[in-house]
Amino acid sequence: MRRLALLPLALLFCASALGCSAAGADDDAPGGSGSGSGGGGNGSGGTGSGGTGGGIDIGGNGGTGGDAHGSNCANGTELVYVLGASNVLWSFDPRVNTPQAFKAIGQVGCSAGAGPNSMAIGRDGYAYVAYMTALEDCAGVYKVNIADASCAGPANVKCGQGSGFKKFGMGYATDVVGGSTDKLYLATSTGAPKLGRVDPTTGGITTVGALPGGAEFTGNGNAELWGFFPAAGGSTVRQIDKDTAQVLTSIPVPQLNTNGASLAYAFAFWGGSFYVFFDTSGSGSTVWKVDHDGTVTKWIPKVEARIVGAGVSTCAPVEPPT
Repeated sequence: MRRLALLPLALLFCASALGCSAAGADDDAPGGSGSGSGGGGNGSGGTGSGGTGGGIDIGGNGGTGGDAHGSNCANGTELVYVLGASNVLWSFDPRVNTPQAFKAIGQVGCSAGAGPNSMAIGRDGYAYVAYMTALEDCAGVYKVNIADASCAGPANVKCGQGSGFKKFGMGYATDVVGGSTDKLYLATSTGAPKLGRVDPTTGGITTVGALPGGAEFTGNGNAELWGFFPAAGGSTVRQIDKDTAQVLTSIPVPQLNTNGASLAYAFAFWGGSFYVFFDTSGSGSTVWKVDHDGTVTKWIPKVEARIVGAGVSTCAPVEPPT
């Protein structure tokens, strides 16, 4: 995700259908109204406990549900997860086109810099959350348990000044179609936009090649890497070659432009479609569904929460559920 400004959030009440936790009940609950401030505040990452909540049952648990790939899929990794600007984690059910699609997990136990900027979900059951400083440098990537939002400490991703990857979107894609191993890919927008690949052993970031712009990434179990590229004249969803950074496919999304004063966006693939969480007003994100044939649907007109990160693991379904 990219945030061009850290503005106050609209914080919401939790409808009973959302099953909000105590930690998340007053923060970023899609579906109500209220006020508060976001940005995460200054601080350092560490361990801690999130709230309670839980995911949504989509096709079974872990690697046995839907068309998840491999037996190394932790419970809940078939879901989409989203992150509010005030550092609250939610699960998201793409089959539901009302605010009840969101379910609170809890307040994230990690914190760093000025707040969260992007998120990816691993097959291991952790959200990998990138935090950003007020000067738009990487404040670190931290592991967050998707079951309860507790913090597992820093992740092995060597971002920041020395890496050339300071502010970026990110997503996992499998190494081969139907494979059970994947890698984390980054799209930086500071300086010349470029694609990076994280070494899972060392945490070092290898530059793959130039990108046509800043983007948020998502991937899937079909070994595909996709980016959402926002633009003032209309955005695009593009498939990116993981080995060359070349654009393979481009889907125009003219309904989404960046002409607002404050931009926040997040991006996830699930069940054969893309979901874009988009806000240019600072008052709450709209959820858009984008299909491969170019059909663009306003899926949820508005949730009064500013979503700054979305992630899905490579265990999630790659075809529409039956």
